[in-house]
Amino acid sequence: MTSSRDMILNKLRAQQKPFPDAPPRPKAYKPVANVEDLSPEGLLNQFARIVQELHAEIFIVEGDEAACDKVIELLKSHNTTDVLAWDFKHIPVQYLEGAVKENKITIHQPQMHDEFRQETLETIRDAQVGLTGIDLAIAATGTMVVSTGAGKGRLPTVLAPVHIAVLTLDQIVPRMEDWVAWQREQGLDGLWNRANTCFISGPSKTADIEMELIYGVHGPGKVQVVVKK
Repeated sequence: MTSSRDMILNKLRAQQKPFPDAPPRPKAYKPVANVEDLSPEGLLNQFARIVQELHAEIFIVEGDEAACDKVIELLKSHNTTDVLAWDFKHIPVQYLEGAVKENKITIHQPQMHDEFRQETLETIRDAQVGLTGIDLAIAATGTMVVSTGAGKGRLPTVLAPVHIAVLTLDQIVPRMEDWVAWQREQGLDGLWNRANTCFISGPSKTADIEMELIYGVHGPGKVQVVVKK
């Protein structure tokens, strides 16, 4: 008597090609997201438009002095006394660290991998703002890519209620595919060795609660972007 298993196997064996051949890989892929103007200004305009649609704020300034002034202005607007920050060598604004200190704002660059983790959390828990640079920005989706590394902790992007991110015009790329290509140029080993890579598209938000969109549940409820030209 033929078992059900044998019947299934016999049917599979009877098929010369049980599965169709996969189509050949195309030489070029069509982009998923549309970006019409690939010039630096065109990318900036699209990035700025999408960022605002995502309920974040964007400020476009000329040069280091204007960028420094804008960041200090934003910090003051939040009555900032304590800021969680990346190492300032990863924030592309000259003299920003000195300006923050001159305004009597305490800078925290927390180290969470030692025996004082709990004490550190107690010290930084009430920081009003996180201040960082970025890796790259994606014009098509208004997304900022940030990754962890030496001097680039994750807490400044997630713990404080406000996240201020600073980037330069040449950090804006058209699409996600361009970030992938950039990452390959940097070497994939670097990506595998990072504990975390985040894609930030506007403030933290969720619609899990009765399908009502709520901001700031899982991270900063306000995101402000300063672009230095």
